[in-house]
Amino acid sequence: MDVLWVAAIGVAFVLITVLVLRLHPVIGLLISSLFVLSATPRSVLLTNELSPLAIEVIEVDNQHGISLPSVDARAGSYYLLDELQTNPAARSFQLSVASDQAVANSSASGTWFTPDAQAPILLPDAKLIPAESAEAFERQRWNNIGEKLASGFAKTFRKLGIPVTMAAIVGVCLLESGAAARIVSAIMSLLGPRGTAPALTISGFLLGIPVFFDNVFYLLLPLAKAVGRQHPTRYLAAVMSIIVGATMAHSLVPPTPGPLLVAAAMNINLGMMMLGGLVVGGLAASVGLSYGLLCSRWWPLAVEPASVSITATAVADSTPDTHEGVTAASDAGVEPEHRIPLGLALLPIAVPICLLGAAAISKSLPVEIADTPTVQLAKEWLASIDDPGLIFIASALLAIVLLRVYSNARVVQQSVARGISDAGTIVLLTCSGGAFGAALQQLDLATAIAGRFTNLTTPWGLLLTAFVLTAVIRAAQGSATVAMITSVAIIAPLAESLPFPFHPLYLALAIGCGSKPLPWMNDSGFWQVATMTGMSTTQTLKTFSVALTLMGLSGFVFTLLGAWLVPLV
Repeated sequence: MDVLWVAAIGVAFVLITVLVLRLHPVIGLLISSLFVLSATPRSVLLTNELSPLAIEVIEVDNQHGISLPSVDARAGSYYLLDELQTNPAARSFQLSVASDQAVANSSASGTWFTPDAQAPILLPDAKLIPAESAEAFERQRWNNIGEKLASGFAKTFRKLGIPVTMAAIVGVCLLESGAAARIVSAIMSLLGPRGTAPALTISGFLLGIPVFFDNVFYLLLPLAKAVGRQHPTRYLAAVMSIIVGATMAHSLVPPTPGPLLVAAAMNINLGMMMLGGLVVGGLAASVGLSYGLLCSRWWPLAVEPASVSITATAVADSTPDTHEGVTAASDAGVEPEHRIPLGLALLPIAVPICLLGAAAISKSLPVEIADTPTVQLAKEWLASIDDPGLIFIASALLAIVLLRVYSNARVVQQSVARGISDAGTIVLLTCSGGAFGAALQQLDLATAIAGRFTNLTTPWGLLLTAFVLTAVIRAAQGSATVAMITSVAIIAPLAESLPFPFHPLYLALAIGCGSKPLPWMNDSGFWQVATMTGMSTTQTLKTFSVALTLMGLSGFVFTLLGAWLVPLV
């Protein structure tokens, strides 16, 4: 089966298992990975696994036979790689060391061997495979599928397991300690009553970096309802402000799982991914905010009478998941009993952004600045801590200390347990996506696509391909994270073979922006927004769906402009 068909069917399996069979995406990704691993053509597998072991013929002489590199070659049985790829029944042949007279005339770079009568015609640069390696490949071809699946899963966990888990703990601790509410209160106070919408957007964006979208929405929605109670015409604008901020951070700024996996798959520095996501995400969120303000004029929305009270009880009632009194958005919209200083409240968010961002910037400083003693010392210090796992552990410890100071030991225990529980599903989903990516990578899609769709494998064409492919997968199955995981598994191998005139960061940002367009009824966030705000399905399509689509498109435009004007190479 052609590798492009294998990849297409593998992606289709993901969609079918999620949409039709209603299985969890983790199961869908693992099933699809097994299919791709099993259906990969033998010739592609053989090339991937045996090419590194091939011994190239240096020279051919009718009298002496063939010359092979002295370091690698030994007398024995061999196969011709080209023949193995096209003929599963290919026969091995023997190579024996040439006679003394031939050896005396041998080239300095290799040793001469004489093929037996069964040998095919051998030409210079022909690749020979030791018989024991080829036969081991045939024996193990069907036996190591599970090992490959586990290897792709484990490789992703090694990169992302700690950052995702720590980020989930940070998110819960920020909510339960009152730090999140303190940040929102400070932003609201800074911008004043007229700046309510921008304040909610900024709050949603900042909190959306370590906190999952649903919890950010639970936290901030009571503030939007308070605005609606005082100024009914501004309610929808306040709701949209929350949505546009939190959703863009979710797809563009690590440590949320989607951009974290994309950065890891494409070997992009995490600090650079955070800085790029902040810039592009902030610009795209401003477009979404502008549309949200227009929505409040076009389609007025009233606050439901039962939801006007801004109390912790109201929030708890609207939150489907509680854990022994620790709600997903406790005390949202209420000043904490003990006000946390703003500087302390910001620390768990600021530490990873500043440290990872500074490490990324230090690597791209001009030579005249980088060579100064102070900068050299700073670079050495940053290099020693430039590990996302270590930095997010430090951030989680800060958040836990804040929670302990402003609550009690029981709340800390419950909150950390909840963060780990929340992270478990996300880590499994992300690692399953990594396994699917590893399965797709062994298809050698870059070669297949480059041979058939040359326009798609130019640097600029690949930017468009990444955006469109992610958007299509997002529209089909609803999850932005699954769309990014699936898309990067196809795009990353293509990117490795291209000389980009811009930094690969822009390709990662294109994937993130592609996860925004076309959200509809198959998206859990769609129904969360509709049910909690009182919008009808039609209103949600006009507001939520259109806003996210506009932000995805505008974010992609900003990405293109950045790649053109500030290529970073």
